[in-house]
Amino acid sequence: MKTRIWWLPLAILGAIALGPIGPALAGEAANQPAIGDTTVFATVPAPGHPFGVAVDTNRVYISTSAGDFFADPFTGGHLNSDGERVFAYDNHGRLVTTTSIATMPNSNMGLFGLALDGNPMSDRQLYIADMNGRILRLSLGQTNAAPVLFARAPLAGGWMVTMWNDLVFDRAGNLFMTDDKPRIWRVTPDGQASIWFQDPRLTGYFGFAGGPLGGRIDPTGKFLYFTITISAAFPGEAVVYRLRLVDHPSASDLQVVHRFPVVPGQQLPQAAGLAFAKSGNIYVGLIGTNQIAVLDPSGNEVRRISSPLFDSPWGLAFMGQSLLVTNADIQPVESPDRWKVLKVFVGESGLPLNRPRTSADDNRA
Repeated sequence: MKTRIWWLPLAILGAIALGPIGPALAGEAANQPAIGDTTVFATVPAPGHPFGVAVDTNRVYISTSAGDFFADPFTGGHLNSDGERVFAYDNHGRLVTTTSIATMPNSNMGLFGLALDGNPMSDRQLYIADMNGRILRLSLGQTNAAPVLFARAPLAGGWMVTMWNDLVFDRAGNLFMTDDKPRIWRVTPDGQASIWFQDPRLTGYFGFAGGPLGGRIDPTGKFLYFTITISAAFPGEAVVYRLRLVDHPSASDLQVVHRFPVVPGQQLPQAAGLAFAKSGNIYVGLIGTNQIAVLDPSGNEVRRISSPLFDSPWGLAFMGQSLLVTNADIQPVESPDRWKVLKVFVGESGLPLNRPRTSADDNRA
């Protein structure tokens, strides 16, 4: 009883003593950004068009895709003869290192998805999706390391036949790749690529384009979620699907999570990258309407985030309680002043991505 009698006055006195702190705390809350507040995190130099983004402890990695795929694909479009880049920034948006990556011959496609492994920093690897059907690997623990080939799609014909977009690790160390054609690939830890799932419902509206683009694994670790940019199955709509992570998913395993409808008089929504919050909320970049959609864990849309800074918000990755968003600027008229990585406050933290230990064996090419 003595302990309880003693504790009660202390608690009351403590509350009285802490009284003046209340207004200060309220002031701090008032200074917190509002949901959707958007600022420029970093500027991206030539060749511009930032697509992929990956966040490490003290580095942010950005991939570029400067080829013009709005041009006629059968005449080569805008070939990026200067190659692509992976830029590394510190946590304040200052450019630290630049890695040049040669493009595939006669290609107007560049780089997109980025995935980090969980190796120690001295042996850390960055996996890079080349939309020309290959995965490159860059050793981050070596100064001036050159990227090496990790995996290649076993199909000839370039991006018109298979276009690898985003990549994400499962817990076992397999990489899952979205393909702009109606396929999802799985790449085993030894770099062997095979088609994991294919279905005509994944076909893009234009046949050769508009199919699976962004991909992430959900908080349970049991499902791969992915976007369809412009669906043929639901003409013009953007769709988020999910598939159970089993060895051989069947057609019946494909589930619609959300459909973004076509609104007359507006641009098609066009879903791109996606990211999971710890809460299970799903953030989806809509490059057609220049917005980020927020879905709850059940797939219901709860919010749209807009900003005049958005210009094709492509890749998404969490940093603290904000999303880093690549401003891809994929319209035919290039606008270097729009080549930015944006920081969008969303008020919640991201789901940590799977980062398995991987082998650092030499080039498999």
